[in-house]
Amino acid sequence: MRPSNRGGVAQDVQPTLPAGKVLVIVYHDITQKVIESDDMPIDEFVRQMDFFKADGYHVISVKDFQEAAAGKKTLPAKALLLTFDDAYLSFYQVAYPILKLYHYPAVLSVVTSWINGKNLDVNDIYAKKKFMNWDQLKEVSDSGLVTIGAHSDNLHHYVTANPQGNVEPAPFTFIYDPKSGKYETDAHFAERIRSDLAREQAELKEKLGVKPTVLTWPYGEYNEIGLKEAQKLGFNVFLTMESGLADVVNLNRVKRYYALPALNWVEDFKQDLLKTQLKSKPFIRAVQMDLDIIVEPGSYEQSDQNLGKCLERLVSLGVNTVIIQGYCDVSGTGTVNSLYFGNSVLPVKMDFLSHAVNRIKSRGMDCYVWMPVLSFELPDKKKNDELLVKEFKKGTIRPTTDSYKRLSPFDPQSLEITRKIYRDLSANVNFDGVLFQDDAFLTDEEDFQPRAAAAFQKALGLELTPAAVKDGPSEGRWIQLKTETLDNFINELIRTIHTYRPEAKIARNIYSEAVTNPASQAWFAQNLEDYLRTYDYTVIMAYSQMEKIGGLAKTEKWQQQLVDIVKRDQGLDRVIFKVQAYDWAEKRWVDEKTLVAELTNLEASGARNVAYYPDGVIEDKPRSKDIAPIISGQEFTPERVISIPPSPEGK
Repeated sequence: MRPSNRGGVAQDVQPTLPAGKVLVIVYHDITQKVIESDDMPIDEFVRQMDFFKADGYHVISVKDFQEAAAGKKTLPAKALLLTFDDAYLSFYQVAYPILKLYHYPAVLSVVTSWINGKNLDVNDIYAKKKFMNWDQLKEVSDSGLVTIGAHSDNLHHYVTANPQGNVEPAPFTFIYDPKSGKYETDAHFAERIRSDLAREQAELKEKLGVKPTVLTWPYGEYNEIGLKEAQKLGFNVFLTMESGLADVVNLNRVKRYYALPALNWVEDFKQDLLKTQLKSKPFIRAVQMDLDIIVEPGSYEQSDQNLGKCLERLVSLGVNTVIIQGYCDVSGTGTVNSLYFGNSVLPVKMDFLSHAVNRIKSRGMDCYVWMPVLSFELPDKKKNDELLVKEFKKGTIRPTTDSYKRLSPFDPQSLEITRKIYRDLSANVNFDGVLFQDDAFLTDEEDFQPRAAAAFQKALGLELTPAAVKDGPSEGRWIQLKTETLDNFINELIRTIHTYRPEAKIARNIYSEAVTNPASQAWFAQNLEDYLRTYDYTVIMAYSQMEKIGGLAKTEKWQQQLVDIVKRDQGLDRVIFKVQAYDWAEKRWVDEKTLVAELTNLEASGARNVAYYPDGVIEDKPRSKDIAPIISGQEFTPERVISIPPSPEGK
C-alpha cells in the first residue's frame, strides 16, 4: 500500500456515529474454507462480534429501525444492524449459534429459487455454495432473533443489456432482446420486478408464515420503477450495497458497510468509518474522451478493437474516472443529430455506448456519460426551427447564430423531447454519472423565442423587447429568469436520470469566465454558487489556451485564482478542474510538459479533483508515460471488488 494524497483523515479523530445514523453491516458466507472474496472465516467473524461488543455497539433489530423511522422509538448510541445475504447453510451452522450466544438480532435475506435448488448456473459462483433448507429457515424465523428478508425469487443474476451481449444485474437492467433488436419497456420491466417479488412473498408466507417487509436488492441494484412496485407489495425497508451510514429517515435506500476479512480489520474499519463520517472520498483523477474516435461506423469489429486499445490505455494511465461521450459529433459542431445508444428521438450512429461503459467499469473505473442539454438537432426540421433559441442581433430576431444550435429551455416541447433522450440513456446504459455539456447557457442576446417572451410577460408584466432588457431595471430580473429556467430544465433531466439510476452522480460543465467574473452571468446564465448547491460535481473548464491566458507564469496565477474562488465557496471536494490537452485554435496537441505543469500546479494550489480533455487514444496523445504519473488515481481501498462478467469477445 503506497502513500497517497487521495483523501486522508485526521489520525487523532475517533470515529463515532452521528445522530440519526445507523451502521448496517452485510455478511455473506461464514465459512472455514474461503472461496470468494466476500467469504468470512469463522474465527474472523467471531473476532468482529467481540469487537462490536467491546467497543460499545448496540445491535438492534430491523423492527427497532422501522420504529425509529416512524418516530416511535429512539435508537441507542452506536446502533448497529447485522444483515446476512443469500441464506447460506453457514448462517444456520455457524452464524446463528453465535448470534444466539451474543443475543444479537439479525436480518437474513433469502433467494427463494436458490433454496429450491433452481436457477443456479453451473458456471456461476453461487452454484458452488450450500444453502439452507426450508426447515432451517423456519427454525431461525420462529426464533424471534432473525427477521427474514426478501432477496428476490429469481433476480439474482445477470441479463443481456445490449446488442454486444454484455450483461448487467437483472433488478435494474432493461433487457435487450437480440431477436427484436429492442429493449424492455417501462411497463414490461415493472411487471417483471413485481411478479418476481410477489412470487417470493407468497412462497415465504406459505413456507414460513411470514410476509417480509425488508427487501435486499440483489447486487444492491435497483431503480425507482422497481422501488415503487416493491412498495405496492408492502415492502418498506430496502437494503442496498451503497457504502456509508444508513439514515434513519430514509428506509428506501439503506446504505451498508461491506464486511470483509482483513489482517488489520479493526483499524481498517475505524478508518473507513471515520472517512464516512467526515465525508472523505478518493480524489478524482479523470480523463474525458470522445467516443467518435473509437466508433468506426459500419464496423463493430473495428470499433471493438479501438475500444480494446482504449481500455489498455486507460489502465496504463491509472485514472479512476472516465468521462465518455454519449453522442456523435464527428464534425465538431457541437450540435447533435445522432447518438451512440438506442433511443426514440434521434438516429443511432451505433448502439455502442452501453458496451463501452460496461467494459470501462469492468476495469474498476467509474464511468460518466457526457451529454448535451439543449444542442440537439431534430429530424423534423420544421419542429427544430420552431424550438430553436432565438437571438436579437443587427436589429432583428432570428435563430441563434452561436455554434451551439440549442433548443429553447423555455418551451415545454424542448423538455419533453430531451427527457425522452435521457430516459433512454438512463434505462439502457449502466453509467455511474452524467456530465452535462457546456451548452446549457443563454447569452445576453438570447432568448427571444415566443415561449420565452410569454415567460417574461408572466414574470415581469412587460413585453419582451430588446429595449426592455438592456441597461434597465428589468435586465437583472431577465438574467435571473434565464438562469432559473436553465436550472429547472436540468433539474427535470436529473429527476429522469434518478428514476432509472438512483445513485448516479451529476456533474455540469461551467466556463472559467463564469467563475472569475461575476458579471459573466449575463453572458452565460451560469453561476458557480448555484452549481455548488445543485450538483454533485462542478467541472470548471480551465482551458488556458482557449482563454488565451498566456505563458506558464500567467497560467499558474490564473489557476490559483480559480482554486481560491472555489476554496472560498468551500467547494474543493465538489469541483473538478479540467485542463485542455488539445489546442483547437492552433489545431495541435498541447505538449506534455505544459499539460503536466498545469495539472501539477492545480494540485499544488489545492485542487483535489483534476481531469483533462481530450484524449488521443489512437495516437497516444498525451503520451501515457508522461501523463500517467500525475493523472493516476489508483490506490488500495479495502472495498468489495464487484465482478462484472466479461463480454463475449473477452474484452
